[in-house]
Amino acid sequence: MKKLKELLEKKWFSYTFAASFAVILYVMLTHFEGIGNFFAAFKNVVSPVICGMIIAYLMNPLVNFFEKSLYRKIKKEKSRHSLAVITTVLIVIAAIVLLFVALVPSLVDSITLLVSNAPSYLENLEEYFDKISGNLSKFGIDASNIEKKLEESLYGFVETIPDNMGKVLSTSVSVGSSLFNLIVGFILAIYFLTGKESFKAGFRRLRHAILTDKAYNTHTAFWKKCHEILIRYIGYDVLDGFIVGVVNAILMVAFGLPYKPLISVIVGVTNLLPTFGPFIGAAIGAFILVLVDPMYALAFLIFTLVIQLIDGYLIKPKLFGGSLGVPDAFILISIVVGGKLFGPAGIVLAIPFAAIFSFVYDELIMPLLLKRKAKIEAKDSEEK
Repeated sequence: MKKLKELLEKKWFSYTFAASFAVILYVMLTHFEGIGNFFAAFKNVVSPVICGMIIAYLMNPLVNFFEKSLYRKIKKEKSRHSLAVITTVLIVIAAIVLLFVALVPSLVDSITLLVSNAPSYLENLEEYFDKISGNLSKFGIDASNIEKKLEESLYGFVETIPDNMGKVLSTSVSVGSSLFNLIVGFILAIYFLTGKESFKAGFRRLRHAILTDKAYNTHTAFWKKCHEILIRYIGYDVLDGFIVGVVNAILMVAFGLPYKPLISVIVGVTNLLPTFGPFIGAAIGAFILVLVDPMYALAFLIFTLVIQLIDGYLIKPKLFGGSLGVPDAFILISIVVGGKLFGPAGIVLAIPFAAIFSFVYDELIMPLLLKRKAKIEAKDSEEK
């Protein structure tokens, strides 16, 4: 370390480093497209591996649960862990198959019916607007311009569907590539889970070799806290979205509304997105229903408001317990930044990452700053 410090203090080293950095920066700027293509190709290669690590991370709590409860009486650790992994994989596969069998056909039927009936829905909606315009004209209110704008918007939306088939096709190819990554990632996740203890032991040895005992304990406590925040939030967020989607489906059945599977899935999935998600789900559901009957859309918006009030003031506080403790303004900033950088995944994970940053700030950054301030003040007092 001393030799490195002496080397850094030499002028020729700083000049050489600056020149080398300038050359590297010039090469990067002049070959920006090639570098971008390299990183894109690298991303495509490592995507299944990253996907597998994420799937293994999400499945690991279930493996731990079976290992500590269902198979706790098995003395051999390796056999206990293997059985827990097999049970978890079988449950996940069964859940995916059940979801596809129970939900996908209904979703396909709903989407097909919506597209095929779109022209008749537009005609019904036009008649409804004519009635409203006629009633308003009795009071001297001219709503013809509003009606015309709404009709143009709706018909324009329907007419653009055939023109956007190319985009739909490219999106389907992208979805197919993502599905391939998921399948390969799921297979890799099984291997990651099976060899979890070996990976953890290797990582522990590496950290012990790099860090002092005190730093190692701090590092371990930090990652444990981050893991608790992240896995707890993801688990409860998925559970909350599932509850909201099921309640929405029950109320749609009670009110006799159409497209129950399609709209309930949209509401449940968009509910995973913090802050803005429920509004997006409500807007999409209301748009679909207003094509059938505006009164359906009104009923949907009313009970959606009731669901979100119950969810916001009863379900979420019970699930999350307010333990994340992140200021609202910081959550909004995290959502905007996360969405810009990482898309929907960044929006979903904005709150736990904001909580982790808040934890890092309170537990690591602030103590270091206070310690540094105390040292400076002590040094100043000694000089005086």
